[in-house]
Amino acid sequence: MKKQIAFCLLLSALLSVQAQTIQTHKRGIRITLPDSLYADARTSVLNLYRAEGRTAAFQPIGTFKGKTFTDKKLKGSPFNYYYKVKDASGNELLSVSMQEEIWGGNVYVYSPSDNMEQVGREINAIHDRMFRDQFSRHRYAVLFKPGDYRQAGDLNVPYYMHIAGLGETPYAVQLHNVHTPAPLPGNNGTCTFWRSAENFSVTGPQSYAEEECFRWAVSQAAPLRRIHSARTMRNQWGNGWVSGGYAADCDFQAPAGSDHQQQWYYRNSVLQQGRGEFREIKYNYCFQGVELGQSVDKSTYRDNWAQGGNVTFIPTTPVVREKPFLYVDGEGNYKVFRPALRRESHGLSYTRGHIGEGESLDVMTSFFIARPTHTAKQLNEALRKGKHLLFTPGMYRLAEPLRVDRPGTILLGLGYATLIPWEENSQAAVIVGDVDGVSVASLMFDAHQTSQSLLIVGEEKSARRHSHNPVVLSDLFFRIGGFRPGKVHVEASVVINSHDVIGDHFWIWRADHGVRGSVGWRVNTAPHGLVVNGDHVTMYALFNEHFQSYQTLWNGEHGSTYFFQCESPYDAPDQAAYKSENGTKDGYAAYKVAPGVKQHYATAFGIYDVLHQQIRIHSSVEVPLQPGVRLHHICNNSLSSPPNRGFGFVVNDVERSTYNTYRDNRTYIVDFPE
Repeated sequence: MKKQIAFCLLLSALLSVQAQTIQTHKRGIRITLPDSLYADARTSVLNLYRAEGRTAAFQPIGTFKGKTFTDKKLKGSPFNYYYKVKDASGNELLSVSMQEEIWGGNVYVYSPSDNMEQVGREINAIHDRMFRDQFSRHRYAVLFKPGDYRQAGDLNVPYYMHIAGLGETPYAVQLHNVHTPAPLPGNNGTCTFWRSAENFSVTGPQSYAEEECFRWAVSQAAPLRRIHSARTMRNQWGNGWVSGGYAADCDFQAPAGSDHQQQWYYRNSVLQQGRGEFREIKYNYCFQGVELGQSVDKSTYRDNWAQGGNVTFIPTTPVVREKPFLYVDGEGNYKVFRPALRRESHGLSYTRGHIGEGESLDVMTSFFIARPTHTAKQLNEALRKGKHLLFTPGMYRLAEPLRVDRPGTILLGLGYATLIPWEENSQAAVIVGDVDGVSVASLMFDAHQTSQSLLIVGEEKSARRHSHNPVVLSDLFFRIGGFRPGKVHVEASVVINSHDVIGDHFWIWRADHGVRGSVGWRVNTAPHGLVVNGDHVTMYALFNEHFQSYQTLWNGEHGSTYFFQCESPYDAPDQAAYKSENGTKDGYAAYKVAPGVKQHYATAFGIYDVLHQQIRIHSSVEVPLQPGVRLHHICNNSLSSPPNRGFGFVVNDVERSTYNTYRDNRTYIVDFPE
């Protein structure tokens, strides 16, 4: 009871900055009528109803006459309760809950007490509204408290939806099935972006029948994390084209894969039955730190590019910290769990009965819960006071950069919270100081105005190392253009100056399509997607596309990239406009390691030309010829139409590539130098 009282007092303090319709009060929850309703109802007897779930049945709990009513008959967390106020005729005057008071209206939290049919209807209604709304302003988080939700049926996940369990492990939340229907004609999933699934179980039969599969048919920026699947996972919709994707810390007990994904990256996951009957016939498939079941033919999970294959198998992951996530503890309190740093790891970070190694932080005491109405000044003030930031869904216009200078700070987004440097802010959305252990995760960055960058880590290169506690950047998605008409320029979307930074799943996108007037060679301009100046920087699953100069420019020493996907800029108008080295070399390499670098490693690269004009790019990758610079498994493919377009060479001047070859011509280098 002491913990409950302390929690109530704390929450009341947090919410007391403005008049609230619902707040904790001593040992209960107080409902306060807004003045507009009280003026009409103060002479009437009002009825109060309570439910223990968002869509659960409401039961009468009392009447009151006046402005306030306090419900003292609580069991467990105040977050369990939902209230309705009705007049004597049964007209609903007010509907409130602590959930919405804290998280806002675009976070849907469900419990096992909910009406499961209505749960399914609500989620799928969001999908139906958002199905083709690729550049929507709306954002949603759908969260499930521990329990069984199989009766809610198939759940469809649209643009800008983050669907997640709130258990300590994925086994604590059971869903029937989850899908990502293709929004383009012909089951085309190449624009199935900006959605995510995390920390739940997909239950049901194991079957290759498409309607029975867990169909996560996605392209970029659609991660799977901490998922347990008993169903066959199919990363394709019908026989349509797809260009994904990413899965980490997942337990796939049934087959997982597809026949026509352009590329896919699995990290630190269990593939109990491997790919099963799927064939993986396209370009680039990488398995890193993956554990395979006893029945899997391990010979098909070895490096096979030398034999003409497309599989890269890396037994361990050198250094990584899994993404922080939101959960509820046994008393119903909201916590954020930050997993521990792991080295030379493979397999899952958790077990069926244990959350895994790491730290839990109480949301109400340690975090500032951000709403889109908060200003950058308010958010920076919270950071200065030592708070972590938890962003609720929405679009945040930042008049100044958010400055993260305290070691160990967490910036965590829910529901594709989107950070936008606004008119007064010419620097970036977020600037992380040269400090230890910061986590930035599950956020979208959007360029609506011109700025130097979107994310900067370390304002300049220093001698300070962070190997014992690196900055980790997880599931971060960056967009230049596409959302709004008008010109915008960003010099480099992401700049990493600090040492020992880990990037774990980026999609950095100079938009090749969008709303009218938002894209074009001279409209949404950006030379670089990623610039790395720091040393000992590690990138996993780097998707970086369509920039106008070197898309990835790596100046730091001892860098490494595990899996890279890139397409050329579609819209270069002619060869003269797209030349590097002071106009002496055709095009720009997609991945450029600076001439002075002596140590670098890169593997599992798929780089594709998609050129609308007759343009030659001399090579897809440029690196210095140094003994410590090593490349493994680098491929090109032409998605252009001939003639006279494509890459001249795969790496430097080695291996003739796609220029003047037919469409779907995969060329590759197994090792460079040989």
